[in-house]
Amino acid sequence: MVTLLIVVSTLLLLLNVKLMMSRKLMIEQESERLEAAMAEFITAVEHENDALYDKLMDRLEQAEAKMAQRETTDAPAAEQASVPAPIAPPAADSRRDKVRQLTKQGFSAAHIAKLLELPIGEAEVAVQLEKKRQIR
Repeated sequence: MVTLLIVVSTLLLLLNVKLMMSRKLMIEQESERLEAAMAEFITAVEHENDALYDKLMDRLEQAEAKMAQRETTDAPAAEQASVPAPIAPPAADSRRDKVRQLTKQGFSAAHIAKLLELPIGEAEVAVQLEKKRQIR
């Protein structure tokens, strides 16, 4: 009778060990699946952020071009003759290059905004996106 109890308890112990090992395997597989899904999601979000940043910079350049055009059309003809023509806004690519360069040199968003005459919010977004690009 004692032998039977020992055999039964040993079998139950082995079944418990097997059950725990199978649960551990299931958890590891689920964890790997979740990690892969998160990596895919992060990549998609980064691509979307890059596209939105480019779109934002394009819209900003268009707005600056419109403002420059309005300044030239609103100024009286006499003033236009004595005052040199306004400088065209910098191209988006050159502005992006400047933001990249200043970020790499360690300038803050506020300082970059002052140097490039940008709104502070736009400079902060550009610096954050550039830092993310540098990390990748």
